[in-house]
Amino acid sequence: MNARRRTKPDGLPSRVYIRYGSYHWVRNTDEKWIKLCRVDDGETRMFERLAEEKRKTEVDGDEGSMSRLVKIYMDQHAKQYAESFRGEWLRRGEDVRKAFKKHGIEEVDPGAVQDFLLGNWPDKLPTQTAMKGWLSKFFSWAVLRRHVTLNPCREVELKKPKTRKVYIPHDHFLAIRAALASYTYKKKVGGEVTEITAKVPTGLEMQVFVDLCYLTCQRSTDIRELRWSQIDRQAGVIHFVPSKTADSSGEAVDWPLTPEIKEVLRRAKELRQGIKVQALADDYVLVDRNGKPKTAAACRDAWRDALVRAKLVGKDYTVKDIRAKALTDAKKAGYDIEALQVAGAHTDRATTEGYIKQREVPVSTVRLALPAA
Repeated sequence: MNARRRTKPDGLPSRVYIRYGSYHWVRNTDEKWIKLCRVDDGETRMFERLAEEKRKTEVDGDEGSMSRLVKIYMDQHAKQYAESFRGEWLRRGEDVRKAFKKHGIEEVDPGAVQDFLLGNWPDKLPTQTAMKGWLSKFFSWAVLRRHVTLNPCREVELKKPKTRKVYIPHDHFLAIRAALASYTYKKKVGGEVTEITAKVPTGLEMQVFVDLCYLTCQRSTDIRELRWSQIDRQAGVIHFVPSKTADSSGEAVDWPLTPEIKEVLRRAKELRQGIKVQALADDYVLVDRNGKPKTAAACRDAWRDALVRAKLVGKDYTVKDIRAKALTDAKKAGYDIEALQVAGAHTDRATTEGYIKQREVPVSTVRLALPAA
């Protein structure tokens, strides 16, 4: 039960109430009711116990209420986020705690929020937006629990991130895919310099990952977390429930098991042979050499290394651009926007249209001739 507003003065300290013949203090950090003493013990004893309990919440003299409340908020809400995003969500919370460690929550005004965002990520507009969203949800929670009266994030305006328009051309995509599995280096053999091709230990698994991302048009997270139990060979489909919308729209899509996808899955099965797969990871399609599911960091690092080997460092291609390429290529192949909306598991057609148009360069059909004299 949360602390309630008094309807009339009763002479008791803030957040102290009489309940079942005893004084209780509703701790402001987590709304827990702490028994202080019996009413018969008197107000002097009540004040002594209140001071003792308040000191317990101030163990770190350098830590203000902002940092402590953020920690409580994180403990209560982390489990609401998917495992694929939970680590990143917690890292953002720790960034907030570190920045506002000595602040009381009432000291964090719109100016402090803006300084925090612009001072730490001056050139990273997407990160500014993400961190503002994190803080805004925290302050909404704090307002409802009466730690503050206003959400300071509402007054902070940020520049909108530029729309990403990156499209990976076919030749670059194939070069990166090849570089995932092998690399070349020069070695002096018998007095002559020879170019040698070597295999990347995790290259074949990464090719399976990239191929599935492209052939299914799904998010990289949903491919990393793909399980064999989602592959329904009897129905001839893969059951996808996108993790990004699982707790909101719940939009799902069944993707047909095409011959190309079946071939990729066959390769994935072969790669599992000889790997000691742990019980918890046994159902995952993509696993590493130790039998554990592929992490986002491992896939990202492998992709970046492949960009270097393919000599495409300056192109700024990311793993997420594979999905954009797949949907754009499908549009060029003649599929209509309704089919692409289903493929992308988008609830809003405008989302799909924006996704495609951002990466399509229109070709003018206007043809002119010089005017006659």
